[in-house]
Amino acid sequence: MIRRIGRFEIRGELGRGAQSVVYRGFDPQLQREVAIKTLHFTRPDPAQNQVLLAEARAVGKLRHAAVVPIFEAGEEGGDLYLVFEYVPGRNLAQFLNQSGALPAVKALSILRPVLDAIEAAHAAGIVHRDLKPSNILLDDNGTPRVMDFGIAARFDAPSERMDELTGTPAYMAPEYVERRESSARSDVFAAGLVLFEMLAGRRAVEGESLAAMLRRIVGEDLRLPDNVTVDDRLAAILYKALARDPALRYQSARQFAEALDDYLEPEVEAPADGGGRQATIDFLLRRMRHKSDFPALSESVSAINKIANSETESVGKLSNTILKDFALTNKLLRLVNSAYFRSAGGGNISTVSRAVIVLGFETVRNIAITVLLFEHLQNKGNANQLKEEFLRANLAGVLARDLGATAEMHDLEQVFICALFHSLGRLLAQYYFPEESDEIRRVVVQKNSSEEQAAQRVLGISFEDLGIAIARQWGFPSLIVGSMRRLQPGHVRKPATQEERLRVFSGFANELCGVIQATPEARERELKKVMTRFVDGIPLAENEVVQTVHRAIEEIGEFARIIHLNVQQTAFGRQMQQFASGDDAAAEADDESFNGTLLREEIIPGALASAGSEQVDAQAVLTAGIQDISNTLVEGYRLNDILRIILETMYRAMGFKRVLLCIRDARGGVMQGRFGFGPDTGEIARAFQFPLSFTPDIFHAATSKGADILISDIDDPKIAARIPDWYRQAVPARSFVLLPLNIKGSPVALIYADCDEAGGIHIPDKELSLLRTLRNQAVLAIKQGG
Repeated sequence: MIRRIGRFEIRGELGRGAQSVVYRGFDPQLQREVAIKTLHFTRPDPAQNQVLLAEARAVGKLRHAAVVPIFEAGEEGGDLYLVFEYVPGRNLAQFLNQSGALPAVKALSILRPVLDAIEAAHAAGIVHRDLKPSNILLDDNGTPRVMDFGIAARFDAPSERMDELTGTPAYMAPEYVERRESSARSDVFAAGLVLFEMLAGRRAVEGESLAAMLRRIVGEDLRLPDNVTVDDRLAAILYKALARDPALRYQSARQFAEALDDYLEPEVEAPADGGGRQATIDFLLRRMRHKSDFPALSESVSAINKIANSETESVGKLSNTILKDFALTNKLLRLVNSAYFRSAGGGNISTVSRAVIVLGFETVRNIAITVLLFEHLQNKGNANQLKEEFLRANLAGVLARDLGATAEMHDLEQVFICALFHSLGRLLAQYYFPEESDEIRRVVVQKNSSEEQAAQRVLGISFEDLGIAIARQWGFPSLIVGSMRRLQPGHVRKPATQEERLRVFSGFANELCGVIQATPEARERELKKVMTRFVDGIPLAENEVVQTVHRAIEEIGEFARIIHLNVQQTAFGRQMQQFASGDDAAAEADDESFNGTLLREEIIPGALASAGSEQVDAQAVLTAGIQDISNTLVEGYRLNDILRIILETMYRAMGFKRVLLCIRDARGGVMQGRFGFGPDTGEIARAFQFPLSFTPDIFHAATSKGADILISDIDDPKIAARIPDWYRQAVPARSFVLLPLNIKGSPVALIYADCDEAGGIHIPDKELSLLRTLRNQAVLAIKQGG
């Protein structure tokens, strides 16, 4: 591989095409990383290079937040090269390759900034002419940015020769294929192809040969596959963008963007009674686009499920996601240390990272989703009824999991999620249609009809169909969607497949919740009905089921206490208590102790924030973390897991903005950032690199001498000259701590922690001693890990 282009050092290859190579480079003059694209043409053409250099200058003047700027352009060995801003992350093509088809809301959130960028280019007289997923970068925050205007053409540029094509065939517009015409409308067509690909999870134009693809572009109206569920309104917008006749297309990227904005606007009027199944679904989807709670939840579920299968990646990404929410972190740690999880290995866990290691990725994921679901239902006008529905759904999930455990099932976490979302339609209706939900309950009482019949009458769709339709829109796995379908009346046969088993246990758990809601005198009779119905499907005796229900109610009580939900203030909570107590009299006698159990606050390792406060007992969290790590060191462990627990403990205890681990790269003779906690740590880790050879700065002083260093203000005149330029460019923090990890006098790693404000870090002696103990545990782990 070449080592230099112009003044730029080449440090790696980022990608390669038929006529180009993209390198990761370094600008020694400005001390920054860059991306360098070289263009190699079969026939050297100095005149063509001059035209393209002029194009690059035009694009270089383009300034927009969603455009990757060109810093510089030049020639090297007869080939043209373009120097871009280096954007850490991945491109949309790579993202889609891992994620598959995206939910509509996610797809539109990516496309909208892209259209704004294209519109800005068009206003400057520049047509992109090669818009495609691989030219849309997603930075570490998921923000889309458009790159590679390098072959863009001025509106007034002369036409190309008809025997040549410029761009990627699968993303060409029909008028370009037929007549070599390029305009703003050509980019609109390409943007439509990008949207198609995000919705379908595959390219719109595929073929065995170039000729076949070009024939399809020119001769066929592109339509989404039958298995892609998109409402008619969005489909119409997409197909207008993909119109073969440019005159029938959106005439500008702005028009396309405005059509998407109109689609995202909610309708004012509610669906009329009996207004029809699809009308209700469409109306609900429009409301959901402007209420972030449930879409945010679905995006979180989708993101968690799509995290790479690598256990190390799962631990890091899931932990980082949870740690962004202080309240969620503390509630989750209280739960994993509660009585229920002690038998599963919990009980003394102080970090999210260790919770994932001990309890498993799926268990921690499900706890997090459950807590997030409850948080989304808080502080709404109909919060009390929402809490009722949440409590019932959560009990169903716990029941299904515990019943599955008793029946020796293996997919316990899947059955928990299936049962939890079994009543998604009812939750959605209560959240988005509170008045209609009240009417449904009135119809059930007044007309003596079933809940599903009442929902059909009021909403035009049953709760079941509503939940299933939205779950499909969100891209839920088919196992969950299948389990949301109610079992047929009558005898339930023994399940033969995994999906049937999940559906049976999910249905059984939800029907048991119905038994709990029955009047006290009817409960025994209703329980026997349910047991008779599931006698072949659920291999458990009635006494085992009743014992499981009691344990589940106790667990829900503890869960409610941790998330500060007083179940005595909910009708379903009181019904649970009555079921557990046996009769109303016993319930009243036990009322005080039951409620006292719910409201009692206990202190556990790693979850030391008091209710309504964000203060952390730093010494207690550090001490708990040290014990946590000691327990892990005597077990089988992965080195990265130990190091993540150490970093997370420091991050939570001390309130640092970021904590980052750097590891020595012996081959390169540098210390390189690897991973950490806090905002932008992925991007900062890549830029965090400094030589281990002598440099007159504070980082060399710390690593060479093994000295712990606290810098209170990087601009203090006494220290400013010793803060290297690379650090000032890479990190916005003005105060930081360095804790080197040295073995036999040689640096092997470095823990870095910071605060954006000058003077923002204060470490008392006791906490400093505990931080050094954590650092020493990291050294021990590295020694043991070889």
